Amino acid sequence: MKKRVTIARALKEKNRVAGRLAKARELVGRENSKDKNVPRGIDVSETYTLAKTLRDRLVSIKTAIAEANGPIVSKIIELDEVKSEISYLNGLDVKEGRFVETNYGSRIETELEAVIRQPQVLDEVTTLQARADRLQDELDEFNAATKIEIEVDE
Repeated sequence: MKKRVTIARALKEKNRVAGRLAKARELVGRENSKDKNVPRGIDVSETYTLAKTLRDRLVSIKTAIAEANGPIVSKIIELDEVKSEISYLNGLDVKEGRFVETNYGSRIETELEAVIRQPQVLDEVTTLQARADRLQDELDEFNAATKIEIEVDE
């Protein structure tokens, strides 16, 4: 049944449908090819048909969400890139100082110097996280206020 729902609700429905699709595909993959004397736990053809129906429904929901997101697509992209930058900075090697390594009995001493140091990384991450939080709040408000029509389970 088609129904007008908020984008927030549509996103939840998308996740539910995606989960059901993944489960159906997993069942088909597990049960499809078996020794002919071993009974199958499901009707593979029926479950595969269900998977195709769920796939089409998922495409429909994702399309409706994408079309409705037109006015905020730049914010969605920016949020994704800000999160990516946070992840990158959190993984950046900022070690400094003298380090001694033992390799096959020999001692190797190295002195490391970081150009971008830990305090700068922490400042950058704090600033980026605040930006990500503001963007997410804007997206949440848009998703709660904007309605689209999708197929939903009742």
